[in-house]
Amino acid sequence: MNSSMDPFDLNSLMRPKRVCLCRMVTEDELVRAIHAGAVTMEQIRETTRASTGCGTCSMQVYHILQRELQNLSRRKIS
Repeated sequence: MNSSMDPFDLNSLMRPKRVCLCRMVTEDELVRAIHAGAVTMEQIRETTRASTGCGTCSMQVYHILQRELQNLSRRKIS
């Protein structure tokens, strides 16, 4: 570890990345749900409750879903 790292920076690296602040859903939770079979926005909403509050995170949730579906597709091909 770099001893000159700011403790605030270190703390933010260790904290899970929250995507949905209303429901406190992390990116890791979204990825796990997708890998477990939630492959539509509706399924993501049902399984994680992400994007069911104010909706501000909807686009970010959608982009994570698309990225992970693409990653899963690549794994199946290779």
